[in-house]
Amino acid sequence: MTHLIKNLNNRRIIFLPLAAIVILFVYCGLNSSGYSNGDWPTGSPQSQGLDRAMLSILDSRIEAGDYGEVHSLLVIRNGCLVFERYYRGYDSERRHRLYSVTKSFTSALVGIAHEQGVIDRLDRIIFDFFPEYDFYENMSGGKADITLENILSMQMGTEWNEFNYPFDDSRNSIYRIRQSTDWVKFVLDLPMVEPPGSRFRYNTGATMVLSGVIRNRTGNQTVEFADEHLLEPLGIDDYEWESGAQNLTNTGWGLWMRPRDMARFGQMFLDGGRWDGVQVVPAGWVELSTSDHVRVNDQFHYGYQWWLMSLENTMGHSPSPDDVKICWGYGGQFIFVIPELRMVVVSTAGNYGGYSGEEAVDFVPEYVVRAVRGR
Repeated sequence: MTHLIKNLNNRRIIFLPLAAIVILFVYCGLNSSGYSNGDWPTGSPQSQGLDRAMLSILDSRIEAGDYGEVHSLLVIRNGCLVFERYYRGYDSERRHRLYSVTKSFTSALVGIAHEQGVIDRLDRIIFDFFPEYDFYENMSGGKADITLENILSMQMGTEWNEFNYPFDDSRNSIYRIRQSTDWVKFVLDLPMVEPPGSRFRYNTGATMVLSGVIRNRTGNQTVEFADEHLLEPLGIDDYEWESGAQNLTNTGWGLWMRPRDMARFGQMFLDGGRWDGVQVVPAGWVELSTSDHVRVNDQFHYGYQWWLMSLENTMGHSPSPDDVKICWGYGGQFIFVIPELRMVVVSTAGNYGGYSGEEAVDFVPEYVVRAVRGR
């Protein structure tokens, strides 16, 4: 997830005049009202200011395997589904494992719980959420100062390593948490390697702690809270959310969903947390969780369980670190939310072996963003 974005400095995007822009906006509308029938408004790429030829080139390259085992690609512009393709035996009705895209859904649930008041403060010490534990190991190195905000922004400061070894290797933190009988306690017992809040360190275990926070403060497992307050309002009823030890909802990688439903989540965030006229996620949380909280490297920043990157080479736009909001999962699962272009892009894949799983980070800027011809 530290892939370097290709330099697109020599590429330009040409926009249509204002009159054409107005026509485009009228075609599908600027928000998600009217989706209560369970389907997406559809149209051609041209109707929403996208170059069909550019998308066709990308389609051919995906079909040819140039980006590995991509399973789907959906492009939504101005609330209109303008491109939808499935590959390698997948179709619109088949659920896909989302892996760490699950984390962004979890962040939204924290925001909902915060708005309801059951989670009162983001600066609250994380141990305050777990009165059931009377002892923690390795309570040194600033561990007593870890806050909920540190958890959300992946700056927990504890030991964690899920990238240097295969997932079935006993040295991998994912393997170790799966062997534990209490996933939350396992994470909270880990030793510190740096003060909390000092550095980004990707940590799926931290997201599992969020599952415990939601459970303890709402009185329901995260999947139950999600079904009532997030998924049902979005009209998502065909999903699976796996659980771990003690029936704890697996908020790190456990969600399965259809790509069209992934797109609902992205469109809802694009529309400030609203779906079908209902405020599902607080607008303030949408802004806060997808804003730049910590720098990862020269290409990526991080919000609250959202990856962020700048939108380059878009005429009239000054790039900012949080232009493109990304839900990002292992193997090539993505939801891109691009407010400047009123666009949501969804892609799923099975790039678990010889490919990086980051291919969409290349082809979305290279082809989908460059396909924009009108705004």
